[in-house]
Amino acid sequence: MPSHPSRQRERASVKPLKPRHRLWPRRSSGGPRQPSLLTQETYRLYWFSRLLAQTGQGALIYGLLILIVDRTDASFYNSLFVICAIIPSLAFGLPAGIVADAVPRRPLMIVLNLLKFVFALSLIQHNPSLVGIFAAALGIWTIHQFYSPAESSFMATLVPRHRFNNAQALSNLALTLAQLIGLVILAPLLLKTVGPPTLFALCAMLFMASALLLFLLQRPPDLANVAKPARLSRLSPKQMLLNGWNASRHDPVTYEVIIDDILVGIGASALLVITPLYLKGVLNTGAENTVFVFAPAALGLVIGLRMSSRLDRLIGERRTATLGLMLFALCVGSLGFVEQLRGFLNNVLHVPTDRVAESLGVPPLILIVMMLSVPAGFASSVVSVSARSVLLGRTTPALRGQVVATQSLLQNIGALIPTLLAGIAADLFGVKRVAVAIALLIAFGAVAALTVYRPAHHRSPTTSIPANNEV
Repeated sequence: MPSHPSRQRERASVKPLKPRHRLWPRRSSGGPRQPSLLTQETYRLYWFSRLLAQTGQGALIYGLLILIVDRTDASFYNSLFVICAIIPSLAFGLPAGIVADAVPRRPLMIVLNLLKFVFALSLIQHNPSLVGIFAAALGIWTIHQFYSPAESSFMATLVPRHRFNNAQALSNLALTLAQLIGLVILAPLLLKTVGPPTLFALCAMLFMASALLLFLLQRPPDLANVAKPARLSRLSPKQMLLNGWNASRHDPVTYEVIIDDILVGIGASALLVITPLYLKGVLNTGAENTVFVFAPAALGLVIGLRMSSRLDRLIGERRTATLGLMLFALCVGSLGFVEQLRGFLNNVLHVPTDRVAESLGVPPLILIVMMLSVPAGFASSVVSVSARSVLLGRTTPALRGQVVATQSLLQNIGALIPTLLAGIAADLFGVKRVAVAIALLIAFGAVAALTVYRPAHHRSPTTSIPANNEV
């Protein structure tokens, strides 16, 4: 039966309600597949700039470390070299985030690459003394403290919000490739063949090439109307230093994923200290085989970079980061039970790990550790991508650099004591027990952070979901 004419007029006069603004855009279940970000010139130049800069930095730091190892026999100097990476973060971490938000980021990154170029050239002119090596390490890491938040914040201006996850995954891939090229291939090869001066010259060329790519990079047309950097004079020093923390602690999602990423970094730093002892005491192999034993972790990293966006779509970035943290803790803790794990696989699950190890020509325990390194690399990768994607997407553009710097500072502060105590504890209690303790520390830290302090479930005025890619 047709409706009454008056009702038809009433319905026609009612205006349809506008859809409410959503904090998170609906994810399309289908549609054409988006092209890779590397097909876009702006992001491609940024990606190669990051690859070159990180390759040069990794190779340069490795070269300085080898110079220290060759000139000294005491492990104290190696620990001191690691401290050179932590001190600049403690001293300049938060101010660097403020600078990254107050200064145009692309010119800042160009200048910092040129400064690293000068540092590398200074190492070629004369054979550096031990003091000069430590001074160079401090200088490089200090520059890195200003470069890292600027680089992360700048990436968010090149891509739309819904592609932050893909952009961060590709950015992490550039870092993984840079570590492979710089630390595993270039630095050891050049040090053995032509010596440190040639290595330092190549690093200088990489820094200069990175600066040139950034100079050639032009912002997309739709980013012409961008916000101007905030003026520091409007804020007190205390407000400036606390901006990064305040911008994240009031948002439960940002807070949780940042804690997850910090805990993975702390666990990785402590694990790095005990790795040489673990290889000698448990696997009965030399510390120089570290790269070989943990090489499969690179496979896990790449798989994590490929899968992170899919996992985020399925279960959300928040759950992905949390589950990734727990998987990482499980893998670290399993290092304390490699013998039991080997027996469980062979006798209970009837997985012929011993026969596989024999066919590959590696000891069975080393094969078990290599197998564990794959999910460990996968877990650390998905945590990093999910955490940084959430951080960039849920933080106002004017505070992104400060939030990134705050995260880095908290991670270094949290890693300082475990890193210093891990080696001592391994000598006193055994390296396997320390591995289990690191895993328990990660899990306990996650639970404590989310129960002792619960951020208010509302958005802070300092954070927002950007409607466009403002700088």
